[in-house]
Amino acid sequence: MRDSKHIVVYHRGRYFKVWLYHDGRLLKPREIEQQMQRILDDTSEPQPGEARLAALTAGDRVPWARCRQAYFGRGKNKQSLDAVEKAAFFVTLDETEQGYRREDPDTSMDSYAKSLLHGRCYDRWFDKSITFVVFKNGKMGMNAEHSWADAPIVGHLWEYVLSTDSLQMGYAEDGHCKGDTNPNIPYPTRLQWDIPGECQEVIETSLNTANLLANDVDFHSFPFEAFGKGIIKKCRTSPDAFVQLALQLAHYKDKWHRVLIASYCFKVKVWEAAPLKQERSGCLQQLTG
Repeated sequence: MRDSKHIVVYHRGRYFKVWLYHDGRLLKPREIEQQMQRILDDTSEPQPGEARLAALTAGDRVPWARCRQAYFGRGKNKQSLDAVEKAAFFVTLDETEQGYRREDPDTSMDSYAKSLLHGRCYDRWFDKSITFVVFKNGKMGMNAEHSWADAPIVGHLWEYVLSTDSLQMGYAEDGHCKGDTNPNIPYPTRLQWDIPGECQEVIETSLNTANLLANDVDFHSFPFEAFGKGIIKKCRTSPDAFVQLALQLAHYKDKWHRVLIASYCFKVKVWEAAPLKQERSGCLQQLTG
């Protein structure tokens, strides 16, 4: 398997292929910024069916599989779909503004979290391992598809990105990435689609299905400042175990206060990532009890 050398960027209903290498080297931060600005400055309109195309990845799987076989197996549609699926990752330049607001912490965090979780249900490519979402006000987050890794892997990746950006890369005084632009780098290219009316109808149906699911999500996020990891460490337990015990205790007090604890333990289900074991062959195996 070869490493991907491009990403695909979604902005205002259009898909762009952006090469990450030029003259045999990886683009520098200022050059990547230059490519993103070129996309933002592009005034072209979406092609028919293009803007909401990713809703196929958000709805039921069978309609998407049938559409894929019928409409994306040849020609420009296959080439464009290959570009998306073979990209290193997907990027959405979101037109909304999100992030924590001190004057309204609860509502702003709820909106932020739900946007990263599902967006408009057609502006994230949910089949991609990672979709980076960059909001209009500069806030950023990611949507990760779960089958390839558990949450700690994505968490370590995000920690590395944030620390590298802050401690190593940095920004110039005018707010741009450090370094110079490069006019010799080719412009991002629009992906071309030919989406017939029948496929557009399936896209709308998938979008309706996805919206029903998204609207059924009650997500409440808030800043917790009562204590932090210091107290958890004093309890000589892992943060994960601490939080799971808190969840079980809260659920017990709320729902099962009349039930014996021994019985309660069989009723409460708490998800936990399965540990992995690496054999001498290099294979990873799930450990199940």
